[in-house]
Amino acid sequence: MAKTKFALLVLFAMQLYAGQLCVAQNSFYQVSTFKTALGNDTLTIAPLPFKTILQSIGDHPYDWNEGAMIPAKGYQQYLNGGVNLKWKNFELQLAPELVMAQNLVYEGFSERQELVHWKDYYRFYNFIEEPERMGNGQYTKLLGGQSFFKYHYKNTAIQFSTANKWWGPAFRNALILSNNAAGFPHISVSNEKPVATNLGKFNYELIWGSLINANYPPPGSYLKYNGEAIYYPKENWTRAFQAMHVNYIPKWFPNLTLGLEQSFMQYERNLNGLGNYIPIKNIFYRLPDDNPVQPIILTAFYFNYEFPQVNAKMYGEFGWNLNRTTFRNWLLQPDKGMANVLGFSKIISTNHNYNWEFKAEMANLQLLTVAEQFTNTAPTSWYLGTYVRQGYTNDGKIMGAGVGPGGTSQTIELNWRKGKNRIGLSGERRLHNDDFLVYSYTNSGDFRRFYVDFATTLKIDWTFNKLELGPRISYIQSNNYNWNLFQPQEVYFIPGMDKQQFIGKLNLTYHF
Repeated sequence: MAKTKFALLVLFAMQLYAGQLCVAQNSFYQVSTFKTALGNDTLTIAPLPFKTILQSIGDHPYDWNEGAMIPAKGYQQYLNGGVNLKWKNFELQLAPELVMAQNLVYEGFSERQELVHWKDYYRFYNFIEEPERMGNGQYTKLLGGQSFFKYHYKNTAIQFSTANKWWGPAFRNALILSNNAAGFPHISVSNEKPVATNLGKFNYELIWGSLINANYPPPGSYLKYNGEAIYYPKENWTRAFQAMHVNYIPKWFPNLTLGLEQSFMQYERNLNGLGNYIPIKNIFYRLPDDNPVQPIILTAFYFNYEFPQVNAKMYGEFGWNLNRTTFRNWLLQPDKGMANVLGFSKIISTNHNYNWEFKAEMANLQLLTVAEQFTNTAPTSWYLGTYVRQGYTNDGKIMGAGVGPGGTSQTIELNWRKGKNRIGLSGERRLHNDDFLVYSYTNSGDFRRFYVDFATTLKIDWTFNKLELGPRISYIQSNNYNWNLFQPQEVYFIPGMDKQQFIGKLNLTYHF
């Protein structure tokens, strides 16, 4: 508790200090800045917006893309604030994040399930670190948050950072990098303005980072099947992360953006030689085919096409989790190891001073071939790691699409917008790990256990001068919760374990 109070004092002291340096004003929110002569140059200090999120969950966690916040039952609070400093070509931003959660006990994968299903459950979760609960009690954590130290040189930015990255056009599920997990320490090199060529414009970013292992015990880790342990503890080795992102706007199609993304994850102890640090694998640096310590490599392509005349856009992202394959094999079986995201949005103008916004997106991370679904080796689902068994996670949360391995989602959203103000309603269907369902239940002919959430959310974002308020209330209907369905002898078609709950959230941001 003492650590929590100290962290809060640090955050509020930074805000108070930044607020006292008010001698100039700019931007929409009249951000206060302080300028002072430092040699022949000017040091600019500006306070960052202070942001807090309050959340209450009554039965079990739902939602994703919450950054440092954790999936937890009960009350949870997120705090973020800080200051930005600029001098010459240098920029420093201190924006730590504090998360405090009750982290109450809730029912997850049930111990009433048969042991064979527990065995199959760990067939997947032995290869990813995605705990149901982050520890056994109250959770408090202070992180570097959206902080960075950046050097600007002409059109290049080099930075040391713990801030989140979001790659690709999706608004709900990004395959490679999103804000579903907390940011991680990394170095990046990127351009600051599009690089113009005779073929069009390019943007790029290269990342080298280090990931955090959560080391929280999973549920039922003590269980055995036929006398053998079903859970195998993961090695607590440091994981290295590398990634590259390039997008291209063709000269002849200025409304089209094409992108290429690739990420690479391996234990640092297995990185030998300069080639292992080139963040574009199997192109500039070919991985050996007989490598026994397989990394996690994800590759994705995307497009984003805008229709400016009608204020609309459509996009798609297509990814493969294959470490290596030939171009011929990819042409013959492009659905192997594939995931995809498709979306559309449109702004409908009116004769009044407000607009309507419609958004829709669907994501599919299920295995698409029978050979992959029923392999005798470790499953090849997205974000799982055969050798790097923490999987594609940072601090226990997936770094890409929040629907997770074997998941799908379909989201629609309608918003009334007036300036920065918004009132919206969204509906979402989420299917949990269908790869597990297919493997564990369909051999018995039981097709009733789809674990599906239906979520309806009312969203309001409203600005009062320097204060932004964003209340949210969601109603969640969970069918066959955690694949639970208990069969009486005389009846076959019965409801599973269905749950209903409300989730409340309040976003509050104050601009100095």
